[in-house]
Amino acid sequence: MSKIWLILLIAITMVAAGCSGDDTETTTYTDDDVEITVTSPDDAENEWCPVGTTWQASNPQTGESMEMEIVGTEVINGVTLCKAVVEIEPVTEDIAKIEYLWSEEAEMVIWTSYDTSDNVISEMKIIDGVMTITDENGQVMTFDMNEQ
Repeated sequence: MSKIWLILLIAITMVAAGCSGDDTETTTYTDDDVEITVTSPDDAENEWCPVGTTWQASNPQTGESMEMEIVGTEVINGVTLCKAVVEIEPVTEDIAKIEYLWSEEAEMVIWTSYDTSDNVISEMKIIDGVMTITDENGQVMTFDMNEQ
């Protein structure tokens, strides 16, 4: 499953950067045993938050799959963030879903993972150069990314 996590992070980065390829069609490619399909609406080209774009990764040998869809925008602390939802099948490490929000310049990022009952498992936020991680036990760790 760790290979799928790596591919998920690469795909999210590509979508966030607007580099998901030809936005007018569905693109499918295979990396090792994982098949990846990216579909973008015709009008998504050059948008930083191409709502309706979907990204699917599956491993036919293991049955593991992930699907991410950019579902819209959300305003947090006065900043508009693009919002994607990742569905994971089968549930891995009790994580069934991840919400990923990012600002256009990526200065604000929020990752929230949920279990099958939509309870928050963990959350990672980067806001104003400060990373805050809240784990499944509610413990909070804070890192100032501006310190050298």
